[in-house]
Amino acid sequence: TTTPAPPASIGEGDGEIKTTIYDFRWDIESSSWVPWEDMVDKTAIPDDAAFKSIIVPTVDTVRYLYLADLAIQNDSPILFCGPTGTGKSVYMQGHLLKMDPELYAPPNFVGFSAKTSANITQHLIDAKLDKRRKGYFGPPIGKRMVVMVDDLNMPQKETYGAQPPIELLRQFMDHGGWYDRENT
Repeated sequence: TTTPAPPASIGEGDGEIKTTIYDFRWDIESSSWVPWEDMVDKTAIPDDAAFKSIIVPTVDTVRYLYLADLAIQNDSPILFCGPTGTGKSVYMQGHLLKMDPELYAPPNFVGFSAKTSANITQHLIDAKLDKRRKGYFGPPIGKRMVVMVDDLNMPQKETYGAQPPIELLRQFMDHGGWYDRENT
């Protein structure tokens, strides 16, 4: 069967809004296009909420968190990029902290800075893992762990233009791990 194109507009008359394919997601269960807008939490903000704790969900954040969930469920790395101060880290941290504790170990948040080294990166990630057997580490048995690296572009470049903490992460993603520095 062929998949129909999403609607070109939503609403009627003066309330009609032109749309693009980016305004919809394909819902497998109903075999239809569903507007992202329908997934936005429209719960009112409590009157006594502290200003710093208020996070207003938008179509964009719903889209990003949906894609993040798909990536996490399929063991795929994901990179969120965008202008500074748009809330990427805040949304992701809040979302990761709400993951099912029966399936996931607490997320590991790693923040990079200009002074972050490969050794520090390896230590920050290894410190949150359990030792399984000699040379093997992992999340608690029966659980999965998500590592969120914030400010990925921050580590200072070394003499030859490489950024060792990023190279270490690349090694982990390419080879599924790294060597223990204590036993080499």
